[in-house]
Amino acid sequence: QLLLYAMGKTAELHAAVCLACVACAVAFSPTAALRASRLTSWTGGGAPSAVSAPLLGSASFVNMPRRNAGMGGFAARRGAPVGLRMMGDSADDLSKKFEEEKRTRLEMDKIFSDASADLQQLANKEMETLKAETEDLLQQREEEWEALGNKAAASMVSKVDSLAEDFLKKAGRSVDDDDDDFGELERFLGPEVVAVIGEKSELRDEVMRGVEGQASLSVSSCERLLETRGLKIENTDTLIFVGDGDPLDRYTVERLIGRCLKLRRVLVVSSLGTERANLFPFSLQNALTGALDKKRGVELGVIELSKKMGFAFSVLRVGKVKAKGGGLGGVQMAAGDKMSEEIQADVAADAILQALMLQPAALNCSMSLVGTKAASVSQDGWDDEFLRLEGPEVWRETLSGGVSVEACRDFIQQGWSARWTKSGTGLTTPVRVEQTKDGVRLVFVPPQSTFVSFKEEKAMEKARDKGEEYEDGFKAKSSSKDMEGGVEVIVEASPTPRVRARRCNMAEDIPVKETSEQVILGSLMKEIKAWEGKNGK
Repeated sequence: QLLLYAMGKTAELHAAVCLACVACAVAFSPTAALRASRLTSWTGGGAPSAVSAPLLGSASFVNMPRRNAGMGGFAARRGAPVGLRMMGDSADDLSKKFEEEKRTRLEMDKIFSDASADLQQLANKEMETLKAETEDLLQQREEEWEALGNKAAASMVSKVDSLAEDFLKKAGRSVDDDDDDFGELERFLGPEVVAVIGEKSELRDEVMRGVEGQASLSVSSCERLLETRGLKIENTDTLIFVGDGDPLDRYTVERLIGRCLKLRRVLVVSSLGTERANLFPFSLQNALTGALDKKRGVELGVIELSKKMGFAFSVLRVGKVKAKGGGLGGVQMAAGDKMSEEIQADVAADAILQALMLQPAALNCSMSLVGTKAASVSQDGWDDEFLRLEGPEVWRETLSGGVSVEACRDFIQQGWSARWTKSGTGLTTPVRVEQTKDGVRLVFVPPQSTFVSFKEEKAMEKARDKGEEYEDGFKAKSSSKDMEGGVEVIVEASPTPRVRARRCNMAEDIPVKETSEQVILGSLMKEIKAWEGKNGK
């Protein structure tokens, strides 16, 4: 458009514009420049101006003959725009290609940059994974070396003991049995070296402060459960695993227990609902992460190792832990996994110390703890709450109306208990009534089976072939004698007049007879309430 406009102006300006176009054409295409130089001869018919002559660099251009002279400047004005348009189109195409190449180069640079960043990120992740695996491998190797060293040390001690025993025999002396008695007694002594293990939390800090406040204890600890390489627990006799928050790793817990050479006690702080993970509302907590299932796995792992290794265990399940001073200074306890309320961190820590130092009922027991509205808990209060674990206790009721404790005890021993010796009691398992100092004991007595299995029948035949007796042809089947379970009812005046019921005569492998137990408890509650209404003031 600029060139077309210039053609209507003076010849000198027209020539100057054409010369500028020729210079551009020379930069891109020599052939196009040649065509443009020829066209300049058509623009005015005269010599170029002083401005244009140096740009051409050749005098021959000045004397170039004009074509189509007969037609004057008409042919020039007609042909010049076509050539210039061709030259302009070529320049536009080159500009577009240049822009496309530029965009392509920028896109490729971005792709390479993103790929480099992704590769760097993957490399960093791989390095972190290799680092973690290396640390775990080093820790396992260290523990294996420690185990080998402990095994070698135990072997050396055994050899020394054997040599000492041989020496005493040759010297005419006997081995003192008091050492064995002391070794057995040592398992039941209180803690001396305690390790508090678990993620840092308010409850863990309260437990640490409580343990450190005991002058007779030395303490070891670690911030995180997996960072145990620097934790010296070989001489620890008591381990406290604080796992009320995030679940602990069962494998790591069992590995730490195996490292302790003088272990007597393990306390596991867990959460309420580990035995009720399939029931609402605990099923919601367990649905996404399976946290309650993992905590239950840790509990079972500790209980199994307790049977194998001989140490005592305690599982304390607490509700949601609140900060100190939340108005829940009291406590309520129950055996097993019950209740769902919250608890203050300081109250839960006090319960752990009570179970560790002062309460024998907490040995080899699982319990639940929740907070209650009270200022604090006295030592008598703690003793009364841990009393619920003996049996365990299944029901308690305070006597009201000013009734006599002795009169209530006589009613239980003479009146209420007599009905269970008659037929039509509604029990699926018969009971035997035994009077105690403070009440009665109803002991379950399942009928003995006279069924003879195929294996027992073969044994009878072999006994007859050998001429031996086989107890009149069958063995009376019975589990641990008088250990089929039962319910003991206690009427007591201290700390308050009340009636309590707890399980009794329970062998470890005997299941709870829940149907018969509920029948007995239902009758007891009903009869006590009626008796209070009749004899109260």
